[in-house]
Amino acid sequence: MLSAYRELNEENHVAELDAHLETCAACREVLASYSMIGEKVRTTSVFAPPADMHTKLMKALADEQLKFLQKSAPGKVSTPEFLKPYLQERAKETQAEDDIAAFSTAETGPLPFIATRRKRRKVRVNQFAVLGLAAAILIMLMTGGLTSLLMLARSNPNSISKNSASLARQAEVNQKTYVTNTPYPNISSAIPNRNAVYYAASGTGENSNSWMLMQFDRSTRTSKPLLATPSEEPLVVIAASDTWLVWLEYDRALATPYSNTLDADNHHSPERTWSLHYLSLLPKVQNTTGGSDKAVQANPNGSKNQPGDLQKAFTAQTDVPTALLLTQGIFDKSTAPGWITGPIQGTWMIGDTLLVAQIDQHGISHLKSYRLGETGKNVRGVEIAKADPGHVLTWPTANNTGTLLYWGEEWISARGMLRGNIWQRQEAEELTSTHGYVKSLVSHTQKLLLNDGLSFQPQVVDNTLFFMSTSEVRISSQEKIAPNGIPLPASMTDPSVTFTSRTDQRIYSAPADASLHGTIFMLPFEGPRVGTESMLGTVGQSTSFQAGSNYIVWKDNRGYRMYDVSRQSEVVMGDTLNNASLLVVSGNTTLWLGSDEIGSKLTLMVYNWPN
Repeated sequence: MLSAYRELNEENHVAELDAHLETCAACREVLASYSMIGEKVRTTSVFAPPADMHTKLMKALADEQLKFLQKSAPGKVSTPEFLKPYLQERAKETQAEDDIAAFSTAETGPLPFIATRRKRRKVRVNQFAVLGLAAAILIMLMTGGLTSLLMLARSNPNSISKNSASLARQAEVNQKTYVTNTPYPNISSAIPNRNAVYYAASGTGENSNSWMLMQFDRSTRTSKPLLATPSEEPLVVIAASDTWLVWLEYDRALATPYSNTLDADNHHSPERTWSLHYLSLLPKVQNTTGGSDKAVQANPNGSKNQPGDLQKAFTAQTDVPTALLLTQGIFDKSTAPGWITGPIQGTWMIGDTLLVAQIDQHGISHLKSYRLGETGKNVRGVEIAKADPGHVLTWPTANNTGTLLYWGEEWISARGMLRGNIWQRQEAEELTSTHGYVKSLVSHTQKLLLNDGLSFQPQVVDNTLFFMSTSEVRISSQEKIAPNGIPLPASMTDPSVTFTSRTDQRIYSAPADASLHGTIFMLPFEGPRVGTESMLGTVGQSTSFQAGSNYIVWKDNRGYRMYDVSRQSEVVMGDTLNNASLLVVSGNTTLWLGSDEIGSKLTLMVYNWPN
């Protein structure tokens, strides 16, 4: 069925096959291998044979004929008419060296010559079989260039020049487009997770100041609210897993000590309150979190905005999970480092544990760990690290077991340049025996893993650490690739390569390091290349890289690119993400928005990449 996919697709008989391909990497690879060569050969311009191809072929056949004559009994072999001119030419070239060949190419045919004693051969091959075999080999050599090029493109996309557009590989990702009706089409943020998309958005028209947390079901293509009532303050989804959904509520600005009134747009007051909330995504019968945490209650009387019919249909649902408060604080622009625009600098979720890099009211940056499902009213996170004044902790990440944590530390240098290091925290468990009792002791060691001031955005995927380096690259005599500690000049980066934000920057700005250009490096924790750095993409031109469960996506001067960590190979993206806005990679799903949202319709594009 896969071999006939192209023909079936034209008849719209492949709905079940499409659904299977979306979740099956093996079948996608088979489909790509079936269609790649045929599609590309059909689109390739006709290759004219070289002008001397016929002459070379005839000369090669003439050489084989000469060898056959020399090994055959006298008078037993005749030369085909079409080869005689070439044998004569070959004889003239070799007459001084081989008199037998010269006489054998006479117009009268091969002449008798003195037989010599030969070793018996059990197998005798017909001369025309030899000529046919020689011709086949020569044709294979001459046409092998195209075949080799196509096969090389299949195994190593980096080996094909971007100018060879006619030989570009078919995209391996299987894009799906969804359109849904929703009273909240203005998305501020979204996170995909398996068969659902969780998004925070505001309404339109009379509901333009109302915000809701929504869940879009890709199977039914419908959206439903996850909060009992809308919020009057912006909401930003920041983390999601199979079990939990976490979001930020960025409250209205506070009055300054010098004024009892707020600025008209609420954006210039130095202080803004914020709070993190979470809810369980498990069915209610399985939701055992309990507790009396504060539920999100915004506009409880509904006095400010009266929703329309579509709004009523959404809010009339009673089967909504309980939203709980995780933590809250005040973000003060006057105390925070000048390049920071928001209180949360990164999150990472491992099971029930949420890592949050956050800035307190005094402008001090902390990395904290929160245990979801085991919290009460007075939630207190466990502090993992604290930055010096003027420094900010960012991009927390961890391995699958949570025993290795990584995060970034950033600051502005005296020359006004953004600098960054990467920290590592390792957890070790030791068993000790005291008076016959065995105890388990957990210890933590913390160190600067990369201390060059040019390392950013650590992200762990499949026991491999990825990070961005703004350093120039050194290649050693053993062909090992590594940063050399010298900052890459800004003049060496391509200004046309711009990053794609995960959020609507009018609502919540991207981190300062999101627009950095550099080189992506990967550092395996296990396997034959453990501890050896290698690079991805174009040196110094990569930006906006995001990590999923087993792959990463980034952008450089060759467009959007994707690397499968488990297969250790690049995935062909084609032009899939060329017009992406609000691009998010999470778990095994990549999500981006369309640019044609109209009224209450929302367009979402996704593709899954199986584990």
